[in-house]
Amino acid sequence: MIRALAFFLIIVSFSFPAKVRDIGKFFTRTGYVVEVSDGRVILDLGRGRAFKGEVFEVILEGEKIYHPVTGRVLGRKVEVVGKVKIEEVKRRYSVAKIVEGENIRRGDKVRLSYGEVCFWGTDEGYFKVSAYLEEVKRGTDCPYIIREFEDGFGVEFMGRAIAFFQKPRKVQVVKEREPEEFNMKAKLVLSFDEIPLSADSCRLTDNLKEFLAVLFENRVVFYEILKKELVEFTSFDLPPGYPIWLECAPLEGTKDYLIVNMISGEDPSSLIVKFVSDSPVVVKKNIPYFLSVLDKENPQKTFVAQSFDARDGWGSVKKVKLVKGKLKEEWPFPVPSGFRLDGAFMYGDTLIFVDKDGYLRVFWKDQQLLSKPDFDGSYTTAQIPEAYDEDEETIVFNPKGRVVSIGKKAYPLVIRNVRSPVYKFLNVNKFTEGEVYVLLESKKRVKMKKIVGPKFEEALQAIVSTKSGRIFLFTARTGTLPASNRGEAYEVTIKATR
Repeated sequence: MIRALAFFLIIVSFSFPAKVRDIGKFFTRTGYVVEVSDGRVILDLGRGRAFKGEVFEVILEGEKIYHPVTGRVLGRKVEVVGKVKIEEVKRRYSVAKIVEGENIRRGDKVRLSYGEVCFWGTDEGYFKVSAYLEEVKRGTDCPYIIREFEDGFGVEFMGRAIAFFQKPRKVQVVKEREPEEFNMKAKLVLSFDEIPLSADSCRLTDNLKEFLAVLFENRVVFYEILKKELVEFTSFDLPPGYPIWLECAPLEGTKDYLIVNMISGEDPSSLIVKFVSDSPVVVKKNIPYFLSVLDKENPQKTFVAQSFDARDGWGSVKKVKLVKGKLKEEWPFPVPSGFRLDGAFMYGDTLIFVDKDGYLRVFWKDQQLLSKPDFDGSYTTAQIPEAYDEDEETIVFNPKGRVVSIGKKAYPLVIRNVRSPVYKFLNVNKFTEGEVYVLLESKKRVKMKKIVGPKFEEALQAIVSTKSGRIFLFTARTGTLPASNRGEAYEVTIKATR
């Protein structure tokens, strides 16, 4: 659920069920074969993930298993092709002897083979552990023994203590009033003589210094974030096409990669960029779908791609990953109907997006918490003949919301650009005001509060939050001629009052 809000939890440690679940996870450890040589293998399981004498099964994952009604993937068929026994454990890897199987190869998956597990403790502890771990019995005659203590659960293997899971203390719940109002102050830091289409904060260089990347019609410009101003650092030109939005995230390692989503002709033609020294270098180009990292706190788990067709619109979504410069598809990523990737982002398990009909929608897992109309639109567009949207040639894209820190809490913010009253009459893309809303949870529902402050004319194109907590808003205005188009960057401060 969205973490803001009606109640503030002072939690000394995790809840009891979560700790028991961690014991279950401990016994379902998996890894991969890194190297095979002379009857032995190297596994990517280091200290704390493998212990001398443990046996791991080598498995091959086969065809996916689909639910006959929902069509969702339930898992994969698994075949055990061998077993290995841990002989030596290093900090980042372990060495194991092959005890079964002849065709074990580099890249094969392994999982712990633990057999029966004994439990020694109270009835309550036994039943709770049994709910998360199969093959548990009472006694002490197993290789693995879980012992219950007053303050936690200890795990033994062959008489050696290998893990301990602490029981939590009580949770103190302090009721706190929901903020009555959010107030914003804004300071102009930079003006542009063209429309900023999108923006994000990026740590692209080896020293992980943070920059602002701003997307324009033909290029991306990187600005160094100084104390009182933004100073241009470098830039690079884009290939032909319509740039839509950009994002930065650590797709591999600690440095950020830059994702630039584009349309060329009638199809997506996105690219991934990284910095070599202080220069941007294209890693992958002509990617035939749109890319996004939905949750910057979990970039590897939420790096997804969505197909797009000029006539059929937004298509399927897949989980992807970047491995040594190669983009690999992994599995279908579940999203609600009408999902569009351009304005989507996540906050924990909560998915926030603007659908194909212009509704702001908020989902927690499969449960819809909010649906509000008139949240679509920005000055980011693409001209595509015979496009899917009622035979209109102009496709309008949505600005992406962000999670920002206000005080000591994190809140999701979303943008709503107010359309001009003459929009439908003249059939032009024109806005009169950009608004920012905070999403709040109250009584298992999500509601919005408009942030009170300066009026931004005409449209808001991006919200950017830096690692240090600074917040920037990018605006755009259009004129009767393209030369009249312009934009601004504001640094804003937001406060919550009760």
